[in-house]
Amino acid sequence: MAIDATQWLLLLVVFLVAFLFTLLAKHGAVKRKHGVRVPPGPLAVPVLGSLVWLTHSSSANLEPLLRRLIARHGPVVSLRVGSRLSIFVADRRVAHAALVGCGAALADRPPDVTHSLLGESRNTITRSGYGPVWRLLRRNLVVETTHPSRVRLFAPARSWVRRVLVDKLADAGAHPASPPRVLEVFRYAMFSLLVLMCFGERLDEAAVRAIGAAQHDFLLYLGRKTSVFMFYPAITKHLFRGRVHLGLAVRRRQKELFMPLINSRARAQETNSTIR
Repeated sequence: MAIDATQWLLLLVVFLVAFLFTLLAKHGAVKRKHGVRVPPGPLAVPVLGSLVWLTHSSSANLEPLLRRLIARHGPVVSLRVGSRLSIFVADRRVAHAALVGCGAALADRPPDVTHSLLGESRNTITRSGYGPVWRLLRRNLVVETTHPSRVRLFAPARSWVRRVLVDKLADAGAHPASPPRVLEVFRYAMFSLLVLMCFGERLDEAAVRAIGAAQHDFLLYLGRKTSVFMFYPAITKHLFRGRVHLGLAVRRRQKELFMPLINSRARAQETNSTIR
């Protein structure tokens, strides 16, 4: 016997209701099992998140929203964004007690949904969990790069970038018909310095701009295309499969630019260690 459209609609409604009740029951069972107590905050809907976030889901509205929530609930507020719980602290004493007094307990960070969808491991200092990998990355950044004793090592790089900046500004000012794009010149000079510090090579303008464009595209992707994955990523990764493919393409472009430079740097270090 054929099933008409009304019966299909009824079956779909029954399935959705059963699915919703299953999620609610699972959410309640997990909460009772672990007995997790979180700071006060707005009413949250399982899977979707806090109701206020659903109606104010833009970065421009986040700060006014937090100010209202802090005035209503106190200096520590919990806000569920999709399946992720975020806790905001607005009191410096509480922040010091949490980050310094309980530093070891709060040193870890939850895995990022977007990067896991892109097949990435937690191998950067901003995404790695607290442990040996994070400590190694932090030591490399603090001791080898940003320590005051390393300032002199980057003096030739700063001198080169300063000459690049002056030359670019002079070239931009040599054409009175069009106003110089000073911000773009400074951005290019700073990015040239960062590329030199990261990869140890003075790249030409085309290579620097290609890396800058790849980084810009990746940041735009993270800011504009990934918020949907906060809401039940097991489903949204299939509904928005095009966004996942776009992210994979952006990351593939980054690897095409970065890996030759990284491999070249690794070979140079191996050669230097062999000579020594």
